[in-house]
Amino acid sequence: MNIMLTGATGFVGSKLMLSLLDKGHTLYPVVRSRKKINQFIEKIPSDQTERIHPVEGDITQPDFGITEAESLNGKIDILYHTAAFLSFDPKDREKTFTANVDGTAHALELAEKLQIPALYHVSTAYTSGLSDIAAEEIHSTERAFVNDYEESKNHAEHIVWEKRNEMKISIFRPSIIVGDTSTGEADTTFALYGLLKAVALLKKLIARGRVSEDKMIKLLCDPEAANNVVPVNYVVDVLTAAADHAEAGTIYHISNNKAPDNATVMEWIREESGVENLSVTADAVDLSEEDAVINAPMSVFHSYLSRTVVFQDPNTKALLEAAGYPAFELTDQQYQMLISTYFKEN
Repeated sequence: MNIMLTGATGFVGSKLMLSLLDKGHTLYPVVRSRKKINQFIEKIPSDQTERIHPVEGDITQPDFGITEAESLNGKIDILYHTAAFLSFDPKDREKTFTANVDGTAHALELAEKLQIPALYHVSTAYTSGLSDIAAEEIHSTERAFVNDYEESKNHAEHIVWEKRNEMKISIFRPSIIVGDTSTGEADTTFALYGLLKAVALLKKLIARGRVSEDKMIKLLCDPEAANNVVPVNYVVDVLTAAADHAEAGTIYHISNNKAPDNATVMEWIREESGVENLSVTADAVDLSEEDAVINAPMSVFHSYLSRTVVFQDPNTKALLEAAGYPAFELTDQQYQMLISTYFKEN
């Protein structure tokens, strides 16, 4: 198939391109500049480079600002819209909605203009806002959200969903994306990695003598809550399987409802970081001034570290079964390897 992708040079997008190329697809990545895509092309086999046709464009512009759009008319089978702007800073609200909502509208307009029959929209599982259980269905915009990113992705889904009778629409909602379970590679500072960053900071302060290794430091997260984390390679597996097996008008949660609780994860963090003077608390009033400094890098993630959310995923399980992929499992050993890799690199 001929597949166009936005966000192609990002962490998920680049791995998705590799996977789709391995399946024999021809790719048309939309890129703002040639530098990153050229770096990607330089690292892959020559027989695959022949199936990559970069298209210069910008999702914030109508039709992505693609000048050669007419030459692509009727040639693309699927548009994967994976590009997004991820910020939890309220100052970035306008930029967040421009990229995530307007960008999605532009993707739909381009799909119509080029007669692309299918659009696969990559969203987030947290379009459900503060709900603790979420089904694979569209969520009302009239709800509370943790941040502007969640709200913008919810609104973007509604724009996509309105077109489900005009083209093949499928929505994919990853939960919290972590590293690759084969290599440990990660390119994110979200949730778990915010926690790891805080511990890495503490480790440096101890090494410099600014914090005593005998002083217990509290980290703010509910020890009984579980982070709904999914490795990037699982996200890519689902999106790759979708090329041939996704159903029209269907929403897919890419989630992990059997993730270990934060208390267990903290034990692994102690082991892999070598920092023993760590404890967790669910109550911010327990934090000392020193604790607050250590917790600062993960402050925007406290909501995700303080509650367990179940994202029901029967549609995704059916998709993987139809494609012949094994059922998802993130083992304790793999989880520990992801943590170990972080501390080796930081």
